Amino acid sequence: MTSENRRQFLQKFGFISLAAGVSSFPMATIGYPSDSFIETEKSGLASLLPGEIFSVLNIDSSELAKVKEVLNKKGYDAALAELLKYYRIRYPKPAEVAKSSSSGSDKVSASISRANNIEKHIFQWGPYDAADYGSNIDWAADPAGDIEWVASVYRFYWANDLVNAYLETGDERYASIFVELTTDWIGKHPLEKTIDIVHPVYKAGVYGSAGWKGYPWLDLQTGIRATNICKGFRTFVHTKAFTPSFLAMLIASLYDHQLKTEKMPMNKVHNKAIFEQRGFFNVMYTLPEYKDREKWLDTGIELTSKYLLAQTTADGVQREWCGGYHTGVYNDALEIENRTEALGRKMPLVFQNRIKLMADHFFGISTPDLGFPMFGDTSRNVQASGDRKSLPLYDRLLEASEKFNDPKYKALADLDIQQLPSNGSTAFSESGLYAMRNKWTPDQVYMALHCSPPAFSSHDTPDNGTFEIYGYGRWLMPDTGFYTYGNNLKARAWHRQTKVHATLTLNGEDTMISGRKLLWNSSEDADVLCVENHSYRFFLHRRTVWFLGKKSDVPFFVILDEAIGDGKGDIAIHFPIAPGPVTLDNAMGRITTGFDDSNLMIQVVGQKPISLEKEEGWYSKKYGEREKRTSVSAVYKGQGPFAFVSVLVPHKGKKYPDCRLITDLASLYAGGDPVELEVEVDGKKWTLERKLHG
Repeated sequence: MTSENRRQFLQKFGFISLAAGVSSFPMATIGYPSDSFIETEKSGLASLLPGEIFSVLNIDSSELAKVKEVLNKKGYDAALAELLKYYRIRYPKPAEVAKSSSSGSDKVSASISRANNIEKHIFQWGPYDAADYGSNIDWAADPAGDIEWVASVYRFYWANDLVNAYLETGDERYASIFVELTTDWIGKHPLEKTIDIVHPVYKAGVYGSAGWKGYPWLDLQTGIRATNICKGFRTFVHTKAFTPSFLAMLIASLYDHQLKTEKMPMNKVHNKAIFEQRGFFNVMYTLPEYKDREKWLDTGIELTSKYLLAQTTADGVQREWCGGYHTGVYNDALEIENRTEALGRKMPLVFQNRIKLMADHFFGISTPDLGFPMFGDTSRNVQASGDRKSLPLYDRLLEASEKFNDPKYKALADLDIQQLPSNGSTAFSESGLYAMRNKWTPDQVYMALHCSPPAFSSHDTPDNGTFEIYGYGRWLMPDTGFYTYGNNLKARAWHRQTKVHATLTLNGEDTMISGRKLLWNSSEDADVLCVENHSYRFFLHRRTVWFLGKKSDVPFFVILDEAIGDGKGDIAIHFPIAPGPVTLDNAMGRITTGFDDSNLMIQVVGQKPISLEKEEGWYSKKYGEREKRTSVSAVYKGQGPFAFVSVLVPHKGKKYPDCRLITDLASLYAGGDPVELEVEVDGKKWTLERKLHG
């Protein structure tokens, strides 16, 4: 076929016309905490003085009648003491506080250990060593060379360790540390002086044209810090260290947080906007005595509803296509709904329904180890204990069952098979996320596949068509993982490459992002999925997956990869294998793993001779940690169109089933339809069909 004929072929199916639109999708910058403020709202922003707090509290309310009386008769200091009494009644000593101190016992939890370090101004975050901030804390310090460390300190994550240590021990020393450090932070960050300062390390020329501007009061910092301060407020208010003067300082600072969010919200459809609003609602919930509460509620309800609906699909998936961000937005939206009800209001019904659909995504996409596929910036946090209750989605599912009065979530959490659907495969077509499974038990065979439209930010990866495979208790083809986020951009870029994911590339170059579903048919016996991505300007990748034998002893996958276009060079499909022994047999086109318990056999053929080649491989399931692994590519050196057929058989033990492709690939034309293939697996012949039109 000549180049001109190939172009005509592409035009027939509309591929060239699509190409012009794909590259025009606006991709947001990477989701670091660097969004700019709305300049017009900065004027007049200044921190409230502690002596002014009664001007922003509704002291005319019945709840604060006694405070108003004392203020009129005895003045500010006496009224402040009365206000502290009021809050100590409102938030008495938490019932879960330990009755006696155990901080000196042999068994010291991680929270207690970190809290004891925080007392010495030693902070730690992520995979890095702890750092001593000295007697005079420089809150902007960057000891790890990772912007996420700095952000975590400004979000007051360390305050949670003090709260947890206090609840575990009952030792009021941790309240004193909270008061000391919070006082220091507030004193060093008045709104009028720090609202637009540039970070001394991440400055202009190093971190964009404007640098990391206004970093203490960015959306994520403000929202998450407000939530963590509120938690500390409710926990420590009854302790001796929590004095009337500290109460005034904290009420003034939380008012600053509200003012900043009200006047300068992120005002962008993004996960950060929901996290920011969570803090906004938590302040109202913790201190409903602010005069502006109802006005803030009106604003918060309107903005949060808009943000949630715009950043989730109609099938309930957060539009960054990452499990962690889906979970974070879901949790915050749920908390906002609960806070709103506690304040006597309700979120719109459409908001409530969307949260239910987000819970359905937990259920449908859930991996055999009750987590998320590792697509984009998603890690895999699975405890080695084997306790199902420790698995990532367990608590979310129990919570969903209770909230939505739907037993399926609890059934999955507790693995009550009788209460689960007989067909566990699920498609989230608008988001381009799919889960295929033969059953629900931990020894299931499972594939998750990702082929999505552009995400809202670069938390997604240009890897459309990629997939993960799990079989019989082991991840056999896990995603590459994102490894790092804020400190090693070179390593991050390596993990984001298309060619290190289980999809098709031309000359190893990154693909564009333009995924769509063409076909999804699913039953208890078999699944058929067909997706495509306009990967390069004149080159489209169409991937069809058949999941067969779902009820048999040997369930398996067949993948047809069609490279449709006239691209020339190395046309390759990639198979990143789990860390461990991998054997290649080029004569048979076979890839096999060598684990003791369960394994994966891949048989791949092409329309013309292909070669199997080992590539550099890394696997990272946890931030800042990775290990070497073998990745294999099946390569055709030539010009498209071209087709590959791969048979992937997860199996128990080391002996793999025999398999072969019966259909002569010379009869298959990349881009043609309908398609019919015949394969033989473990002595049984299977006929595979796919019809996209008519």
